[in-house]
Amino acid sequence: MESTPPALPEIDGMAPQTIVLRFRDTTPGIDTIVEHRALLAQHGSVGWGWWKKTFEDGRQDELAEFLKKAGETEVVVIDRSTERAFRCRCTGFSRPKDAEPSLVPEYYRRHLAMTEGVFNFTAIDDIVFDPALGDRMGDSTFMWSGAQPDAVAVHVAAPSMARGRSCVLHLSDLHFGTDYAYLVRGEKPRIGDPRRTLTDCVTADLDRLGLRGDIAAMIVTGDFMTHGDFTEQVRAGAIAELDALRAELGLERDQLIAVPGNHDVVRYPEGAEIDIRELAVENQARYDHETGFRLFVEELCDRNWKSSLNYVRRISLDKADLDICVLNSCTIAATNWTEYGYVGKSGIDTIEELGEQPVDRPTFRFLALHHHLLPVADVEALNRKGVSLALDASDILFAGQKAGAQIALHGHQHMPKVSLYQALGLNGQGTAAPIYVVANGSAGAKNARLPAGQNNTYALFRLDSDGVELWIRELRLNAQAGLEAFHGTLPAPPLRM
Repeated sequence: MESTPPALPEIDGMAPQTIVLRFRDTTPGIDTIVEHRALLAQHGSVGWGWWKKTFEDGRQDELAEFLKKAGETEVVVIDRSTERAFRCRCTGFSRPKDAEPSLVPEYYRRHLAMTEGVFNFTAIDDIVFDPALGDRMGDSTFMWSGAQPDAVAVHVAAPSMARGRSCVLHLSDLHFGTDYAYLVRGEKPRIGDPRRTLTDCVTADLDRLGLRGDIAAMIVTGDFMTHGDFTEQVRAGAIAELDALRAELGLERDQLIAVPGNHDVVRYPEGAEIDIRELAVENQARYDHETGFRLFVEELCDRNWKSSLNYVRRISLDKADLDICVLNSCTIAATNWTEYGYVGKSGIDTIEELGEQPVDRPTFRFLALHHHLLPVADVEALNRKGVSLALDASDILFAGQKAGAQIALHGHQHMPKVSLYQALGLNGQGTAAPIYVVANGSAGAKNARLPAGQNNTYALFRLDSDGVELWIRELRLNAQAGLEAFHGTLPAPPLRM
């Protein structure tokens, strides 16, 4: 019968502690446990590299001291995505330069220096996965068993107040940099160039609706940048423009909700001949590819750069509360498809946390991500460059419907569309209310990046105690009035006590 690891002996009067490591199979064709067990069987021990994320704290000295005092100890390693857990006998921890490369699996042996360090395991035994432990660990790769979750694991952000206001502005695919359509703030237009700034164009259209002063939050569903260009000039220009728009709308920093897109979290270099197996080890496991976006969001929204990219934020509006579930659909999966969307276990857990939020007033629940949940245009062929739909779209929608979400927002393919999703209950299960899936199109990309016949668009929601009013409107680069692609009331009543 499987058992949990025994308690560790006290060391110098300290409370017993167990090290917990989280891993995930990210390299196509590689099973992490199988590879490590093969070396263990061959040599009697194996090196387990700790792929600390860039935004996690380093613990080399702490671990070395702990293991020096403890001698032989036990480490629990878990994979939340497949709900596997293992008890490992650990005889030491070394810095990468001191580790024995031949004891580390070949698939990341050449990249050993990129790890935080290497644990020496002399046994890897199956144990029962503990969901509570997995939930407490969240997105972290390291945790002491008795510790509280750090900022990386927390999925519920502090609420924001916007009483007296009732509208939510939805922008997507701004593409600051080479694909940005509008006049850059501070740029002087050439003779004959009618372009205005994004702020001019958005506020002019909101003025036409008489709703500029009624915006409670602004959600941007990804692709702030073009091809991950977070260089100083482009980043500063984006910050300046979005700060100006936020100021014109009278919003605080935490009322701007920033969602990552595939052009913000660039997993694979544009146009490069890539070896997915190499990159999965060399870059993806450490999550260096998220750093530019995380630092950008901290400056833009005042959200700690180490915090989870999956989280829930409540905005208290005039007549209702809005719980926004932000999802990172740029998560790594063990596949050769390079521009897919994938939310994964951490995102699904966050949707479940959305469903657990208290309902004290009429409450709306939105999902916000970048990649598609339902087809908007033709689904791109399954090839090395990826697909347009999120790979786990079905899981996301099912979890969202179960959590009581009424609206799901996304961008990505630069084409607006409104769809309705509802999975009917099977095996006697009840059927939850449907979800309206709103694809926003692109608010900022230049014409060459838009599908044929499309213009820049944005969406606007007005929420009250009865339902949701939705506009999808064109944005003209000269701030003149555009077409209204959609205006109507969605029969999506709020949750009530």
